[in-house]
Amino acid sequence: MASSTELARYQQVLKDRQHASQDGPSDPAAADLRMAPLIWWKVKEHFEPQQDVRRGYAVLGQVIEENRNVQDKTSSKSMTRYPVLLNTDSPWSAFLCGSQGSGKSHTLSCMLENCLLTDKTMLPKIGLNPHPLAGLVFHYDRCQGSGVCEAAYLCSSIPTTVLVSPSNYGRLKEAYEGVAKELGAKIAVKQLHILPKYLDTERMKILMAVDKEGEMPLYMQTLIMILREMAKQSQGLGQFDYADFRARLETAGWVKGQDGPLKLRINLLESFMPPPKRIGKKFVPDAGLDFLQGSAGSLTIVDLTDPVIDADSACALFDICLSVFIQQTTCGKIVALDEAHNYMTEGSGAAQAFTEKLLRTVREQRHQAVRVVIATQEPSINTQLLDLCSITMVHRCTSPAWFKVLKQHVAALYLGSLTSHQKDSESNDDKAMFQEIVQLKVGESLLFCPTAVVEVIEGDVARMEGSYVKFRTRQRVTADGGKSKLAAEAS
Repeated sequence: MASSTELARYQQVLKDRQHASQDGPSDPAAADLRMAPLIWWKVKEHFEPQQDVRRGYAVLGQVIEENRNVQDKTSSKSMTRYPVLLNTDSPWSAFLCGSQGSGKSHTLSCMLENCLLTDKTMLPKIGLNPHPLAGLVFHYDRCQGSGVCEAAYLCSSIPTTVLVSPSNYGRLKEAYEGVAKELGAKIAVKQLHILPKYLDTERMKILMAVDKEGEMPLYMQTLIMILREMAKQSQGLGQFDYADFRARLETAGWVKGQDGPLKLRINLLESFMPPPKRIGKKFVPDAGLDFLQGSAGSLTIVDLTDPVIDADSACALFDICLSVFIQQTTCGKIVALDEAHNYMTEGSGAAQAFTEKLLRTVREQRHQAVRVVIATQEPSINTQLLDLCSITMVHRCTSPAWFKVLKQHVAALYLGSLTSHQKDSESNDDKAMFQEIVQLKVGESLLFCPTAVVEVIEGDVARMEGSYVKFRTRQRVTADGGKSKLAAEAS
């Protein structure tokens, strides 16, 4: 009898979702809707009477109907297009890949518009944004030939600050202010400064390029010993004392030439530190202005394009900026990597450390209120990013090697490749899928999002799961800076 009473007590927590929703604390369909990265219009319509009006969402694009009669131009103009909505309220992550000019940066800019825009004239055209996010975009051009970061064109309607290296400040300030002037807008271009308050033991190890793998050189062992002693004395309390760190380095008793690589890293760090201020007879570190504290509805671009900064150094600095931005920004956040293949190179220790930071950010996105977007030509920069991202958008690409990578890490592509796998090394399904990717037009993509809610069946939401759709990203509502430069226009 006692065991029956005990068993009855446990029934409430063992109910399945459908039964629990009738008398439980939450509706499972509403929970799916609240957390889904993408919401189909008809699902939104069905739940609109129950929907929390404070939630944010905006149009990302539309599904391309393959059975549409493209010859019927009259019906094409008058037909109603049903939007796919990006949920800006809950955290998610997106991986955008494709060849140059396929529409990756355009899609990234549309996502930023959805999350940051507050303009009362433009916002109603795409959705609702009661709780705008703070945006951070990383940009580095190894060839220094692609001009400014395309996200800078959002300055036409979104307050935008660009942080650049002190050694390339003049050139980039002129370039970015030229874009803003062309748009009749304003943009703030500032020097990126690593403030003393940003520094701690872990960040110093990143900046000093401490490699966690392989045999550690003697100078690095000395550096680690100094950092360990300082951490032991401070017991993790208070601000990192950079002056003390430099003094300890000077008295470390280096053999001639031994500390050469370390000096290079010190010089890099100090080139990004604000000049010390003189107080009386002493020079003390300048606290400087903090541009890595994001505010709602604003965009910060960190552009480290500079002939004297290599991709390794850029990744180390991006790593610091990411952790500082997340730590200091109290509102919701969106972090984007533009043209990530330019700096997320294989075999680079700094790139690997930055990738690990990104992976940790994606894994903890719900706890840190962060959305992460990675736009790259190379889907193979780090396949773990593909594994973890909740949205994957494959724009046009023509490389079978890229398709092979995607097939191993995107659920719908993998499931499709299982058919006739034993019979043929390259199935007809694979060939048809690859041909579909090759034939995509600018702005089109194959959209994979297992947790997207696509329809309502008997009052419950159905998710995309192991399928995909052909997708077209919407038009920009802010200025579009992604147009190709033609010879006729340059003459």
